[in-house]
Amino acid sequence: MHELTNSRKHETTNARTLVAAFLFLATCSNPPATLSERSAEMGSNATSSPALDAKAVLEGQVLFEGSTIPRSTRVENTTDPQDCGTIQSLGNIIISSRNQGIKNVIVALNDVPLPQDYSPQPVSFTLDNRDCQFQPHVAVITTESSIEAVNSDPIFHSVHWYGFSNLNQALGPHQSKVVQTVKRPGYVIVKCDVHGWMQAYLRVDNHPFHSVSAEDGTFRIENIPAGSYVLEVWHEYFGKQELTVNIKDDALSRVTVYYREQSP
Repeated sequence: MHELTNSRKHETTNARTLVAAFLFLATCSNPPATLSERSAEMGSNATSSPALDAKAVLEGQVLFEGSTIPRSTRVENTTDPQDCGTIQSLGNIIISSRNQGIKNVIVALNDVPLPQDYSPQPVSFTLDNRDCQFQPHVAVITTESSIEAVNSDPIFHSVHWYGFSNLNQALGPHQSKVVQTVKRPGYVIVKCDVHGWMQAYLRVDNHPFHSVSAEDGTFRIENIPAGSYVLEVWHEYFGKQELTVNIKDDALSRVTVYYREQSP
């Protein structure tokens, strides 16, 4: 049993609205695909690929602009408190006190041309249930890669995938299970049905032109062909925005993205 503290209930409303929008995008931007025990639809982190000859790089930073820095939604917990504690966090807002950089922002370039026979380099991606949180909380992953769901905790968790399908896998204490190969691009939300605050957000692409912002809000995307592209920026609390970036041949381009203080 867990419930949100009164001081953060207004943030929860925003978070739930964004989750609903995220799920809508996941289910409507691509038709549903079949998910079996040996063939799932999730994958691995990658921001560059040796199959691409282009050498242009996009570096950027996502910053919060405002006088009052919002904090992650806190949750009062009574489920497995001996291992999870009595207070947990949704982890939905992580902003650096040093430079107001926003962590866990997904950035991706849309409609970058690829060679006709191109496919992303398959890699392995691990989603860990650790300290009663999914780690990583946000990731970009590529098609044709594999996922392994891991439970590092001494208690039961579940890994419930939302987006293309509704696969729900139970993980016993210190148990791991290899979960299929990701076949199609789109969005996936992962939740634990036992511990309701546990959630992770994954974006799957058939290209490597994506990244997730670090603790200081910085990100980097490599091997980009020259051109003008839409940079899609998404954060689970602040929402989505788009901007145009111009990439020059074999050059380093920079961009700064701002999320501003929301009205009450």
